[in-house]
Amino acid sequence: MQTMPVVTEELIDSLPNPVQNSLRASGVVGTEIPNRVAVRQRGRIRTSAESKWLRFKARETYEVEHPEFEWKAALKIGGVTVGRAIDSLRDGRGRMDVKLLGLMNVVEASGSELDQGSLMRWLNETMWFPAVWASGLIKWRPRDEHSATGSVRSHGLEVAAEFCFDDEGRLVDFRADRYRDIGGGDFKMSPWSTPLDEHRVMAGVRVPASGAGVWHLADGDFEYIQIH
Repeated sequence: MQTMPVVTEELIDSLPNPVQNSLRASGVVGTEIPNRVAVRQRGRIRTSAESKWLRFKARETYEVEHPEFEWKAALKIGGVTVGRAIDSLRDGRGRMDVKLLGLMNVVEASGSELDQGSLMRWLNETMWFPAVWASGLIKWRPRDEHSATGSVRSHGLEVAAEFCFDDEGRLVDFRADRYRDIGGGDFKMSPWSTPLDEHRVMAGVRVPASGAGVWHLADGDFEYIQIH
């Protein structure tokens, strides 16, 4: 597979100013846009405000030329693996499978709502390969000096979100409406964000290194994942 073009000043010149500033600050100008990316993660996750946190370690791979990913995680309690989870987007279709103790599937989810949520997840996680912001795959609209709306289309589905940057060009939040699993096979469109609080240089590119996932609900915010 051939790599995509090199990120140049000419390539980013038409993008909203906050996106241009972020790309320059990240160090991707002058580098090739990758076609595949892998990241390792650790953190903790929970299914409700009342449930216990489960720690996890995960490896996620992304296709960059078109929106696809696969997230494989080991779920742990006290250092012991108690389950495994796979979340994926392939050919425009999202799927989530969670198996506890290797014995039973406790989650087997797919459908149009998960397709939307998975494509939104891919758009969100371009934060870890920001060179794709200059590829033309993501369409940008300016908002103000610190934010822009980015959208992506895949297999007839389009999602859009607000990318928020600080004065140094660091991505500090991502805000969108996304389908949330409310149980019983039902989903509800809800406000969602991923505030980011740490950035590091990895593989020569400055990217977010720590943050959270938050649902903004009528009865208050629900933080369901913390990730590093």
